[in-house]
Amino acid sequence: MIFHFATCNRQAALGFIQIVYPGKDITDTPESAGPLLDFVEKDIVRIQDPMMYGNRIQVIHGTNWKDDLRDEVFNACMLFTKE
Repeated sequence: MIFHFATCNRQAALGFIQIVYPGKDITDTPESAGPLLDFVEKDIVRIQDPMMYGNRIQVIHGTNWKDDLRDEVFNACMLFTKE
């Protein structure tokens, strides 16, 4: 069994993302992290705690993950990570 320190809480996930991208204005809006946080809130994905993983985050499968959502989740991540 593997244990991950990750959250499916929308506000905690936003905080984790903001820690890793301090130079960006990451918000819970449709143009930023909002679409990814929608997946987090539904426990489709979880965001790992950057304090446990060397100031980086990883998006991991949540309880309700389905492989056919992979592209949607990827596109949601790209909204706030692109330069």
